[in-house]
Order: sequence, then C-alpha cells, then structure tokens
Amino acid sequence: METTIKLNDIADDLLILNKMTIDTLFRLDNCADCISLYVFYYKTAKWQKTNTIKANDLYVKKSLKWGIDKIKRTKAILKEHGLINIVQRRKDGKIEGWYIEVAYLVTQRNLEDVKIKVEDCNNTSNPPLEPSTIPIINNTYNQQVDNPTSGEEDINALKEVIKSLKKEIKMLKNNKEDALKEETNKETAIVPLGEIDYDKIVNRLNELTGASFWSDSQNTRKLIKARFNEGFKEEDFMIVIEKMNYLWNKEPKKGEKDMRLYLRPSTLFGNKFEQYLNMNVQQRNLTTGDLLNNMDFSDFHIN
Repeated sequence: METTIKLNDIADDLLILNKMTIDTLFRLDNCADCISLYVFYYKTAKWQKTNTIKANDLYVKKSLKWGIDKIKRTKAILKEHGLINIVQRRKDGKIEGWYIEVAYLVTQRNLEDVKIKVEDCNNTSNPPLEPSTIPIINNTYNQQVDNPTSGEEDINALKEVIKSLKKEIKMLKNNKEDALKEETNKETAIVPLGEIDYDKIVNRLNELTGASFWSDSQNTRKLIKARFNEGFKEEDFMIVIEKMNYLWNKEPKKGEKDMRLYLRPSTLFGNKFEQYLNMNVQQRNLTTGDLLNNMDFSDFHIN
C-alpha cells in the first residue's frame, strides 16, 4: 500500500532542523545562546518567506531582550561555523542594506515539489526509497543520505522517520481543524428561537449611555450569541452593562483615559465579558485610574 503526504500545505507550521545542523549547534561555545539566535533567525525566515532575511541587531535586541554585544558575539559564532552568512545588498552602486542568510533551510521551491512515499514496512521486498522522494535540505542530502553506511539499516531507519513524520503531520492538521471547529461552534451554534432577546440587551445599553446601537447588527448579534453559547444568561449582560456604565460613563479627570469610548457592544460583549461580569465595583469612590491599573486595554480600538 502506498500513501502520499503533501507537505506544502503545512510548511509554515514546521521548523525543520536536520541532524547535522543540530549537532553543529550543540558543539558550539555557549550553545544555548547560539541555538536561541539561530532559531530566531529561522523563525523570521519562515515569516518573511526567504532564507535571506532582514533582521538587524536592533530588531534582534527588541525581540530577544539581548544586549548588542551579546548579539554580535553570538552572530559571529554562527557565521564562523557556516550557520548564517552576512549579506550586503547594493542598488545603483549604493549599499541598500545588510541581510542574514540562514543556512540549512527547506526552501519554498523544495516544499512545493516534495512528496514522501510511505510504503508498507511489513513488505520486505520494498525497493529502496527514490532520492527524489526525500526532502532536500540545502547541501546536507548528499552527506547524510547518498552514501549510507549500511543500506538495509538506513532504509529501515528512514521508513521509521517517515512514519513518525506522517503521524506528526496528521496531528498538526487535526489540531488546526479542532481549534477552527471549536471557534466556529462558539460563534455560529444554533440557539433555540426566542431564547436571546437582542432588543432588550442592546436597548438597555442605549438607555444608559444615550447611544443608538442597532440590535439587528450582525456583529453585535454574533458577540451576544457567542457569550450565550459559553453559558452566560440575559441577566449577566444586564449586570455587565450597568456595572461598566457606572465605572466608565463619566467625565475623565485630567490625565485620565476617557472610558466612555468603550461603552459599546464590541468591547462589553467581547472576550473580556467574564472579566467585566466578575469585576468588584462595591467601592463607591473607585476611579478610572484604579480600573486602568488592573486591566489591559492593548487590544482595544475604536471602530
């Protein structure tokens, strides 16, 4: 029996390091820092979809929270051992920029062409795997596969590796599908007709804030339905609306953030709904400043 596994559809989820690369990294002085920096460059290469990346020292400093001297020392070690290369690009005779070339990457071109053929391992008459069916990782293929020390043992070992890779690919795909299914179910699950009184919820918000939000807005209904699907009830929405109106619907003091902007369905009925529901507002003198010290508004934006 023969099965074909296509890798290009999940290529962005995989960071592939061959054995030679790993062995080289572990032999380096201060290998922990070398591995960290190499993997960071590798991840950046996956994101930028090229193995010649734009990642200067200031960018690395901000991302890894390292000092410039540490970055330069570690980069020099990686360069010395051929794991990266510093590339200068010129345009019209002028230096356009400095780039990092990351070695031992599976290129996008390779991934589009790769198919791994997995044959039944119980069949001892299987022919050796064709070289074209094995992923090529820069120039390491010839060093690791082309000249096996013991043919039959190497073939069996490759089959085991391929079987493990097949399981990992299946697991990644299942995880993606499960996560997507769970998120979709939360937002689109069928709720019995008449169970959600959208008008009552939105009208209460409008009544307290003086706003004119539409109860038939698709986005608003989607958020309310998602919270109902999580187990919240109509009275929970009333509590959140009244509680946050009490906290936010006031003229800000000098230097304070104007929280009235966030008295809207996209904020109140979103992912922080439970946090708002359980917020303690018994202190009558609670200020907006007190609230800001205990909350993260980094993902808030004005529509």
